[in-house]
Amino acid sequence: MAGLYEIWQRAAVARRLDVLAGFIAMCVAGDADAQHRLAQVVAGADTALSSSPPDLAVASEYLDQLVCWADKEWTDHPYRPLTSSPS
Repeated sequence: MAGLYEIWQRAAVARRLDVLAGFIAMCVAGDADAQHRLAQVVAGADTALSSSPPDLAVASEYLDQLVCWADKEWTDHPYRPLTSSPS
């Protein structure tokens, strides 16, 4: 059974993934290629998080891809989620 810290880490990665994916989905509305790319990244992260045991390293790599994408494309966007990570 996973410890409390591992459960907390999984929840933190999943929440950050959901927030960034929602923001990026809003920004790429109407761009089929970008929507497809986003769907692939989210599917990969979801697969990693739902495996038993969850693969947080892989899920975090997918999350990092979303962070880099948001940083590159929408750095000055007023609704861009702040990047923070659990300590």
